[in-house]
Amino acid sequence: MDTLVAHTFDSAARAAAGRARVEAYYGARPQVTPAEEPPELDRLFELRLPDGCVWTNRPVAALLFAGVPAVASSRGWTFAAACGWFMDDSTPYDGVLAVPGATHIVADGHRQAVVRPEPVELIGRALDWHRYAEGLASSNRLFEAPPDGFATTEPVGEVAHGYFYPRNVTELDALSLPDKLRAFSNHLQTRLIPAAGPTQAARAAVTGRIDRVLQTAADTGIEDATMLDYFYEVEPLRRGGTPFTPNEIRRNLASAVDRDLIEPLLTDVEGFGDLSTLWAASVAGASSAGGEATLRQALWRATFDQHLAEVNRHLP
Repeated sequence: MDTLVAHTFDSAARAAAGRARVEAYYGARPQVTPAEEPPELDRLFELRLPDGCVWTNRPVAALLFAGVPAVASSRGWTFAAACGWFMDDSTPYDGVLAVPGATHIVADGHRQAVVRPEPVELIGRALDWHRYAEGLASSNRLFEAPPDGFATTEPVGEVAHGYFYPRNVTELDALSLPDKLRAFSNHLQTRLIPAAGPTQAARAAVTGRIDRVLQTAADTGIEDATMLDYFYEVEPLRRGGTPFTPNEIRRNLASAVDRDLIEPLLTDVEGFGDLSTLWAASVAGASSAGGEATLRQALWRATFDQHLAEVNRHLP
């Protein structure tokens, strides 16, 4: 996938400098156009600045083109700590927003909606994934090696379509709408948020987003269990699968050859509380699948700061 950039900057020199930074990072010349002649973008990220806007199909490209340092988004990573993904329009990067699908840029520069594996070294693996997918890959991929280069397509998984319905869905559908909204919200919270690991603030952020999406579904006339389909359609949690869904093969984070380097990274991770109990269970080989998923997500966030440092080395 080519790197595509649209912008509203008046300065040709600024655009040229931005193009050079993007080219240096990705190793290929980006396609850069003014907002009046926007490229066709499969997915769109937006960076708004006081003196203009940048839209790209890669979040890091937006930062590099604008010359803005890459900083982790507290909002995005708070969501990710509790459910493993960046909800709403959040991304891993502060200031960069994910623009909804079927969106294009109009001429005035605004957007418009239209078997156990062998032990591996995991810190470097996580960094490779961050570089490849720019923070947007699921932490479920930690024990896989990413392809070479940069992501060429957006990770897409499955939407609900009944598979993720609660077992007592018929009983819940008979409830009044307020009770039904509450029951479906509780179901999603139980499915998406692990029992241990995320802070209360992270849990509250995901719960709030769940409630808002379900209420929007109800406001548009969806008043049965298909509002769960609506939730998974609206939210990109489905991409690559939910990180807190247990894997068929148990992979302990503490089995990594660099586990002595991993442990200190897990002592103070944004969005997570004390992980020492989960880590001890991993070391002992007695952790649950859910506990391992939480540790993977915490390492995903901890290593992201090293990825930010790599990106920022390409800024003046």
